[in-house]
Amino acid sequence: MADRTRQPNKLLRQARGRMSQGKLADLVSAEIYHATGKEALITAKAISDWECGWYTWPSADVRQALCRILQKTDPADLGFYKRRMTARLTPEPVSLADLMTGPPSLQTATLRLPAGRSYTGVDVGAHYCQVELPGDGWLMVDPKDASLNRPDRRSLVVVADHEQRHYVADGRRFVDRAGYRAGPQPISEAAVLDDLTMGIIWATMNTDVALLADDTQLMSSQARLAHHEGRRTSDVPLSDVPTLNAVSGQWLGSRFCARHISRNLERLSGEPFFWTRERRGEEAASWLLWRHKFEYLRRTSRWFPGMRRGFCVSEADVAESPTYERVLLLLAAALMEAFGITVGVSAEPEHAEFEGFVLADEAIVANWLGGSGLWYVDASAPPSRRSLFREIAGQVSAESVIGEATAEGRLRALAGYLNISWQWFQRRCVQLATAGVDDIAHPRSRLLSTQGLNTAIRYVAYINDI
Repeated sequence: MADRTRQPNKLLRQARGRMSQGKLADLVSAEIYHATGKEALITAKAISDWECGWYTWPSADVRQALCRILQKTDPADLGFYKRRMTARLTPEPVSLADLMTGPPSLQTATLRLPAGRSYTGVDVGAHYCQVELPGDGWLMVDPKDASLNRPDRRSLVVVADHEQRHYVADGRRFVDRAGYRAGPQPISEAAVLDDLTMGIIWATMNTDVALLADDTQLMSSQARLAHHEGRRTSDVPLSDVPTLNAVSGQWLGSRFCARHISRNLERLSGEPFFWTRERRGEEAASWLLWRHKFEYLRRTSRWFPGMRRGFCVSEADVAESPTYERVLLLLAAALMEAFGITVGVSAEPEHAEFEGFVLADEAIVANWLGGSGLWYVDASAPPSRRSLFREIAGQVSAESVIGEATAEGRLRALAGYLNISWQWFQRRCVQLATAGVDDIAHPRSRLLSTQGLNTAIRYVAYINDI
């Protein structure tokens, strides 16, 4: 705990003796690992902060490790103590979704993006600003807030118009643009906070935070599991990557499955049927944001013009998802159709139990979602599974809840099934197609891109002209 009225910790400094802060930090990290099995990275800076009195009560693992190394029986012998909390209570963050219905009862400095099934939720800084120069299609805003430049904190610029509608912009993108043009900066009216922009921000920030948190571990995990590349069959348990968060594990499995299918495309002929297990917007957002999935769509659609892709979305899935999440599922389907892929949707709940596959004369299994492991792939499924896959493909083709002859008809039907107004959705896509989504939600991870989002939005916006 930090405090401006700090007192140097002389006991800890004396106990360290002639040992350097860096040496002590390495010993503490090693001691924690030996005692608990946890990987801890204690730095010389941390030792310095404790000695300077900036923090008076480190974690239990650190206190115990320091006592063992410096041969003390009690943390108090090293100058550690709990300091009574005197700071004022911080108001609870307001959910970003609450701003869609009007002004908040309290303008807090933090906005909360809800958790999901794999998403853990994100708190972002909120910078409320006044509109200085309202214009035609734009709001001119000058936040004058230096904290927007902080690279360690995510933030949103929040603006309310005279009708108390809220508009949002990614704080860092806002500041970057201000570096090229002085004075008030424009925020497009397309950035009004509703179920479309809420869904985009919710998925982008939750995914971005999760992947950045495990960036180094993802690189090492790929290298450690590289020997599975090229195998006809591979089944990797989650215990092989125990420290990855849920989103990172899904990314790793998805990337492997995409590469597995791409390696075996020559085994397929005709117009194959692709079966995918994304049932809700949170899962389907991977098509819109993950770089490798966009490139995978591009490659497979060029290899097989006229290919089909099936989803299972039951009525229960629809009922259990908020509107902003269902919008992401509709955008994912629009992205498929933009690549010339015919989308079909099964409403039968039992179809959700089938693994991901590609069916032609042969059947390739590639599953990373909804299974017990990180992934399971098979370059040639056995005849018994192929017959079941053919039944699913036939049922989806014959009984799809969006079984229309045109892409626009299918997307309209899907919007109706998801209880989303097609007129509103298309109108909002027209607005965002001009402005783009990057000023609203801009990922920082190298593994993410807004290319899929922008492609889907522009396709819906101009679908009548295609």
